Amino acid sequence: MLKTLLDNSAFFKLVCGAGNEDPESVKRLVYIYSLAGCKVFDLSAHPEIISAAKEAQRLSAIDNLYYCVSIGIKGDPHINKARIDSGKCIKCGSCYKLCPNDAISEYIKVKTSKCIGCGFCAKNCPKDAISMVEKDADVKNILPYMVQSGVSILELHVMGHDNKDLDYKWQIINDSKPEFASICIDRESLSNKEVLTRIKNMISAREPYTTIIQADGIPMSGSDDTYKTTLQAVAMAEIIQDAKLPVYLTVSGGTNSKTAELCKLCGIKYNGIAIGSWARKIVKPYITRSDFWSNNLVQEEAVLKGKKLIQSTIYRH
Repeated sequence: MLKTLLDNSAFFKLVCGAGNEDPESVKRLVYIYSLAGCKVFDLSAHPEIISAAKEAQRLSAIDNLYYCVSIGIKGDPHINKARIDSGKCIKCGSCYKLCPNDAISEYIKVKTSKCIGCGFCAKNCPKDAISMVEKDADVKNILPYMVQSGVSILELHVMGHDNKDLDYKWQIINDSKPEFASICIDRESLSNKEVLTRIKNMISAREPYTTIIQADGIPMSGSDDTYKTTLQAVAMAEIIQDAKLPVYLTVSGGTNSKTAELCKLCGIKYNGIAIGSWARKIVKPYITRSDFWSNNLVQEEAVLKGKKLIQSTIYRH
């Protein structure tokens, strides 16, 4: 079924956030988007997050959902967490107001479980009081467990220059034997040539079409629904498509409801689209409500929002 979604360009993946370690948030996202028609969910590689997703699936009574867990190599922003230097902080509240994931409290304290590493707080702090600190995972133990727990896709974010860490984690992914391995890559610190060289080296020992390449535009940048926001994701997808590699191509990083249309205009024949920031943003007013689980109208409105977004990502080549 997962292969069928990819073959039919009907693969929509909701990115809950590789750094999102808040079970209740993930539970609500999976519940709403599974009812909206999403079949694939990208999750943090933690047992309690997988349990939360499965509980949401039980509540929605939707069959044939697939789970992807993401990890990153050293230097990749997806494994970062914000840290506030209390000696520099002036309590201005800009970080609290800007955080898209409510990971900073009104008392200017980081809720580590909610932080997804986007760095908006650090970039906008007037006193440079916020730094981004890497939080790595025990991949040797956790990834095989994930596959044993029913995870279908293991994804490695490779936006960094630590080749030793890349080789180590990629080998563990291959040894864990997931149904699909996924490589998420962008051009922030790599040239086009380096991107393709890295991918070719990584897939050289793998069977054709058992690897998904997630062409990332600007990671965690989907704050609005414009063509400009998704432009870099489409440009990145073109580089992968033109290389004619034996892989499935998905598009991510600033993706939104305009992504499929822009792909079509540019002749990009993708197999799927992954959406994180924008998908979470449009349902945030609903899933953060205290009466979420008891208010059917709130749930229905959130599902309609999700359904409309999913439908915008699917077109026939």
